[in-house]
Amino acid sequence: MAIRSILFGTSDGDAGSDARGEPEHFQDLNLDQIVRAAAKAGGVPGLPRYFHRPLRDAGLVGFRQQIFRELEDPAVREVAERFTASMAGTRRRLEALERRKHPPQAHRWFLEIVLDHAAAVTGLVEGLEAAGATAAGLRALRDDVAEHTRTAAFTGVREQALRLRERLGEVRYDLLVRGDRITVAEHDPDGRFDYAQRVLATFDRFRQRSRQDRRGEPRPEPGLGLDFVEAGVLDLVVELCPGVFRDLAAFFEANRGFVADEITRVDHELRFYLGYLSYLAPLRVAGLPICYPVVSGTDKTLVARDVYDLALAAKLTGEDGQGGRVVGNDLSLDAAERVLVVSGPNQGGKTTLSRAFGQLYHLAALGCPVPGRDVRIFLPDRILTHYERAERHDALASKLEEELLRMRALLDRATPDSVIVLNEIFTSTTPDDARALSERVLAAITRLDVPCLWVSFVDELSLLSPKAVSMVGTVADDGRATRTYKVVRRAADGRAHALALAERHGLTYAQLTERVRR
Repeated sequence: MAIRSILFGTSDGDAGSDARGEPEHFQDLNLDQIVRAAAKAGGVPGLPRYFHRPLRDAGLVGFRQQIFRELEDPAVREVAERFTASMAGTRRRLEALERRKHPPQAHRWFLEIVLDHAAAVTGLVEGLEAAGATAAGLRALRDDVAEHTRTAAFTGVREQALRLRERLGEVRYDLLVRGDRITVAEHDPDGRFDYAQRVLATFDRFRQRSRQDRRGEPRPEPGLGLDFVEAGVLDLVVELCPGVFRDLAAFFEANRGFVADEITRVDHELRFYLGYLSYLAPLRVAGLPICYPVVSGTDKTLVARDVYDLALAAKLTGEDGQGGRVVGNDLSLDAAERVLVVSGPNQGGKTTLSRAFGQLYHLAALGCPVPGRDVRIFLPDRILTHYERAERHDALASKLEEELLRMRALLDRATPDSVIVLNEIFTSTTPDDARALSERVLAAITRLDVPCLWVSFVDELSLLSPKAVSMVGTVADDGRATRTYKVVRRAADGRAHALALAERHGLTYAQLTERVRR
């Protein structure tokens, strides 16, 4: 029986996954930063690809959410972490084994690696059972891995390894040391030359003290090299007992690929969950809201309270955080509403909100817990973004032409099931042209009927369609227009473009006051 995936619920894992790499919207939305950090916490190469493939199946999203919830239980999480740590140890030990130049030693350590791996796999089954895991995916994992441990391939290798270890434990030989010469001989059953107990008794107090001194030190990795004397002695023992060492070498050659591909996949998929939960841990400690969204493949309404940019929040609350304050905002698209038009002063949190909006859709479609509370959200077929790009000195097209070409490509790719995020487009042209171009883009978006957040200085966009609503970045009433980073749902005041122009030319009240003071 194949082991079903705990990400996709099928026995072929992510075989249907596309290999196109990082989605285009990742850098615009800072999702690349989130995935990079979560994958680093996961600890294995290739983990980001699981974050590149959002889902459209609400049932499969719920399947993943159940597993995430279960892994927040310390008992279940400890089982998963113990298994992934063991798999990491197996990889390290196998890599160390490749560097060993003495075959008998390498073969002996390989035997222990196989047995430890077998114990880790059976321990996963027993641990999930003891922890009372109830998520459908983890129950299926427990049952499938239990079936795997009963297969002839698994039990055969383990039993063969146990027999070999037992035979090696029965190997007896005597060492005769005269000056710088060591002789290895067959063991004398009468024990005439057995000084082992006498030596151990003599040095017992030193052995105990040494053990205490080293209590806090990490255990050395198996596979450490032998010096030339130890290697020489082992070679003589091999000559003395050729049968068991010949079988040990044959076991090594026959079972080099003893870690089943399906078990490796289980390890990687568990790390997807554990890595993301580790990424969220400092945010939870900081008291930031995180929730499991209610998702739908058909309902395009949006409800999200206290939403924030996850990548920015991680920087502010992590170990190297800047100590800043994370501000949450509410987002909603009711009934036929589809477009949130966000205006307000520069540096007021508008772009941050646009990233939070896009992150919300992507993370929810991965089955992940999301930043915010009380979230109800649509599962899109793709997320399309248009953010300002730095102008290239060697570009043949003007900045406006480049923006128009990118917008045309975006609208050509969009479907009625997409989500669009636009940030400060058409800033390089006149206000009248920007308004005319924005009106045509808005008409195309409303025809598609897609959820969209659009950061724009063209305040009146929200008045041009019944599907559009206005959100405005607020400032404190302190005479200095101090940014609050709160973006609220209200009618635009018509000052966004004027403020943008004033700030661009250093003519705001705060900028003028600062210059006067200097």
